[in-house]
Amino acid sequence: MYGWSRAGHASQRYTTQIQRCTLQIQRYTTQAPRAVRGMADRIGVAEHKHQHILTHARTTATRYGYTPIHTPVIEYSSIFERTLGTNSDVVGKELYKFLDSSNAWMTLRPEGTASVARAIITNKLEHAMPQRLFYSESMFRHERPQRGRQRQFEQFGVELVGVAHPAADVECVQLGWDFLCALKVPGQLVLHINTLGDQESRSAYREALAQYFGQHRDKLSDDSQRRLDTNPLRILDSKHESDLHITACAPAYSDYLTPASRAHFAFVTNGLHALNIPYTVNPRLVRGLDYYQHTVWEVECVSSELGRSQATVLAGGRYDGLTSMLGGSRKLPGVGWASGIERLALVMPDEHVPVPEPPVPVLIIPDQPVETTDRSLTTDRPSREVKPDVYAYAMRVARDIRKFRSACVVHNSSDSTKHQPLGKQLASVLARQPTPTHVVIVGSHEMELNRVIVRDTIAQTQHEISIDNIGQALN
Repeated sequence: MYGWSRAGHASQRYTTQIQRCTLQIQRYTTQAPRAVRGMADRIGVAEHKHQHILTHARTTATRYGYTPIHTPVIEYSSIFERTLGTNSDVVGKELYKFLDSSNAWMTLRPEGTASVARAIITNKLEHAMPQRLFYSESMFRHERPQRGRQRQFEQFGVELVGVAHPAADVECVQLGWDFLCALKVPGQLVLHINTLGDQESRSAYREALAQYFGQHRDKLSDDSQRRLDTNPLRILDSKHESDLHITACAPAYSDYLTPASRAHFAFVTNGLHALNIPYTVNPRLVRGLDYYQHTVWEVECVSSELGRSQATVLAGGRYDGLTSMLGGSRKLPGVGWASGIERLALVMPDEHVPVPEPPVPVLIIPDQPVETTDRSLTTDRPSREVKPDVYAYAMRVARDIRKFRSACVVHNSSDSTKHQPLGKQLASVLARQPTPTHVVIVGSHEMELNRVIVRDTIAQTQHEISIDNIGQALN
């Protein structure tokens, strides 16, 4: 009897769950569609701003000799788990991970460096060094959406692979600094730099931190207590109030650096000084991914649009040996950075972004209303129609304009059998932002004479010209 009771309760529970799922499906299929939480559309000025930033980034990287690379948005999960570290926040909490139909674990790309390293191995480029590469790709992390932090976001990044000399670090920092300066980002830019040393330095410092923080375990936040057992260096990056006064007295990394690590970092700081790039050595700066070593850096933008917690607009570091972690034949040195386009867009005013010139609209003068004897087609207002040959003429005019400027024929959007009067078409076009500087008008009369009417919307004048002179009239 007891067994039957338990079975009955389980059956009722499963039935309730199914009903809830059914209601949820019905709700989503009947309401208006919406974007996935943490993933946003870009259109209009937002997209112009996005492309403006990327244009500056690509131009700067190209001047440094970098070439573009594109990697798939989906990788095998092992690519990121082996390189980012299973104890990192990205792998532990933020991956969009799923099992595909072939029972292989797949992950939506959370960052670009591991994918670039995998691409170098896959395309047999390990012996074609150095490689200077840049990318602009969408990344995915399942974290709490907030201003300046989305679940789908775009990064522009550069990677210099195959150069172990610290001059490569200086080159990458300089490239990023030049990019941000060329973009003329409002707000003060602050470059923070630090060294994590080589593997020997990192191991010694990690042991010292584990011993120090272990004495204060009960006072650490929950996240920091977890990191104490996995990666004590990440505790230094904590913003939790209970951790700040403890990390302030933590051992200094500089006390555990090997002579080779000190020399590497000294070259980097001397190089930045020689290039007149201002920087601040921040001994508490660590990067959240396990593959970093030696030089790491972040650029903050002091702006009210971002706030303190989201102020980082560019970050990077050195990652020697990343290819060997993925099973490559060589332990290649590498260094690079990535910048979040959405954060840069937040601090950039709309008026700082050049908006493309609007296309020249080609308006069609409809023929005079034609009365119909068919009573079934009688309406309050006789229809205004455009003959097919006039439509074809308008499209030919637009084609000729496109040799000099962008252009488009203004079609009737609501009823394919009717066409708005010229006055309404003109009022609609002039109400748009930005307003076109010229409007071209055609009709049956203009088609017969092989001419067009060009209206200057700024001077508020118009004149009729031959279609052969349209380029001169618009320029």
